[in-house]
Amino acid sequence: MGQSPAPETKQDWPIWAGYGAALITVVFATLAALIVDHQAHVPNLSLVFVLPVVLAAALFGWGPALVAAAAGVLAYNYFLIEPRYTLRVADPANVWALFLLLVVASAVSAIAAQSRRQAVQARKAGAQAWTVHVLARALVAETTQTGVAQRCAETLSGLFQAPSMVLVHEGGDLQPVGLGGGAVVADIDLEAARWALLSGRPTRGGSYPHTEARFDFWPLTTPQRQQAVVGVRISGREEGRPEAPERLVETVTGYLSMALDREAYARQVLEGRVLHASEELKTELLAAVSHDLKTPLSTILFTLQSLRRFEGEHDAATRGELLAAAEAEAARLSRMVENLLDMNRIEAGAMPVRPAPTAAADLAAAAVAQASPALAGRKLINDAEGGPRLMVDPALFETALANLLDNAVKYSPEGSTIRITSGCDDGMGWVEVLDEGPGFAGLPEPLFEKFARGREGDGRPPGTGLGLSIARGFLEAQGGRIEAADRDDGPGARVRLLAPLA
Repeated sequence: MGQSPAPETKQDWPIWAGYGAALITVVFATLAALIVDHQAHVPNLSLVFVLPVVLAAALFGWGPALVAAAAGVLAYNYFLIEPRYTLRVADPANVWALFLLLVVASAVSAIAAQSRRQAVQARKAGAQAWTVHVLARALVAETTQTGVAQRCAETLSGLFQAPSMVLVHEGGDLQPVGLGGGAVVADIDLEAARWALLSGRPTRGGSYPHTEARFDFWPLTTPQRQQAVVGVRISGREEGRPEAPERLVETVTGYLSMALDREAYARQVLEGRVLHASEELKTELLAAVSHDLKTPLSTILFTLQSLRRFEGEHDAATRGELLAAAEAEAARLSRMVENLLDMNRIEAGAMPVRPAPTAAADLAAAAVAQASPALAGRKLINDAEGGPRLMVDPALFETALANLLDNAVKYSPEGSTIRITSGCDDGMGWVEVLDEGPGFAGLPEPLFEKFARGREGDGRPPGTGLGLSIARGFLEAQGGRIEAADRDDGPGARVRLLAPLA
C-alpha cells in the first residue's frame, strides 16, 4: 500500500529575522504616516502603527510584536508629535495618546500572538495526526514482525525528529527489530530497556537507575502476551524534551500492539494448518501402509508357515509355487518401501541426479524388466525402439517409468494391452504409457498428489498411491515434466514422461 505524503507545515522564522522584519514594517508604517500627514491633516494617525504590531504578532510571535509596538510609539513621537524630531512631548494630551497606543498595540500583539500559537499547534497536531494515519495504513500491509517494528520506529522518529527503536522480546531477551532516525543500540540502552520491561514502568534517558542511557523507554505487553519496548532519544538534547510525549507514544504503541497480535494470530493459524496437514499426512500414510502391507506380509507368513509345517508333504512343484508367490509379495513389499523412501528424499531435496545420454529404448526395456512381476496378466507392446536419446539419470527415469507401468496395471482390466511409445516434440524427448482402463475421472492433476488413488473405498487398487507423485518428482528433478490425459483413440489413460534431448 503506497503512502500519501504528509501535509506541509509552515517553517518558523529565525528569531533575528522576526525582530528585523518587525522593525522594517515600522519603518514602512512611519513613511506611510508621514506621506498622509503631508497631504492632509488626519486625526488618529497613530492607528497606522498598530498594523506592524498585528503583522509581527501573527507572523513572528510575542517578542517581535512588542518591539514593533515600542518602535511605533517612538517613531510616532519623534516624527509626528510636536515638537517634531525630538522625544519631548509639548502637549500632555499626546502623552496619553502615546500611552494608549502602546497599550492598544500590546493588547493586539498578545491576541495575535495567541492566535499564532494556536495555529502553529493546530498545524503541528494535524501533521502528527497525518503521520499516525499513514502508519495505520502501512501496518495493514505489513505481515512480518520486523516490518511492523520498523514502520513504528520510523513513525516515532518522524514525530519527535529523534532516533527511535522498537525492541521485541524473543528467545528470552529483547531484540532490536526496528530502528529509525539512525538509532544505534548501545549496551546501556539495552539494559535500560530490559529494566523498563521487567518493572513495567517507563524510564527517562539519563535518569536513575541507568544514568548513562540516552533513550526514553516505554514497555508494552499485548493481549496475546507479546512483549516489546519502544525507545525515543528525546531527553538531554539541545531543543529540550517535548511536552507530554506520552500521548504520541501511546498512540503508536497501540497500533504496534494490534499489529504484533495480528502477526501472532497469523503465525498461530499457519502453525495450526501445518500441524493439521502433518496429522493428515500421518493418517494417510498409516492407512496406506496398514491396508497395503497386510496382503504381502500375510502371504509371506503363510508361505513360510506352510513350508515349515508341511515340509515333507509338499512336492517340488508346490514348493516352487509357494516360494514364487512369497518372492513376488516380497518384491511388491520392497517396492512400497522404496517408494516411501523416494518420496521422503524428494521432499527433503536430497535426490542426487546424474544425467547421461541414454536411448529411450534402453530406458523402456529396463523399466519393463523392473515392473515385470506386476505386468503378469497384461499384454505389453513396447514401441520405444528407435526413440530419441534423452539426457536423464537412467535410474530415476527407469523407476518413474516402472511406476507408470505398475499404475497402468492397477487400473486396467485383466488381459488388456499396455503400450509404450516414444518420440520428441518441441525440443523435448518423451516416453509414453497407454492403457485400456477407465481413464481419468475428471482432471488428472489431483492424482499426482501423495497417497492419491483413482478409486476410493473398498476394492481400491493396491499400493500406497505414490507412483505418479514419485514419477513427477523424479522428472522435475531432471529438468523434465509429466503430462497425463485420457486417450483420444478409445478408453484408457495416456501418461507421458518428457525430458531434455541428449
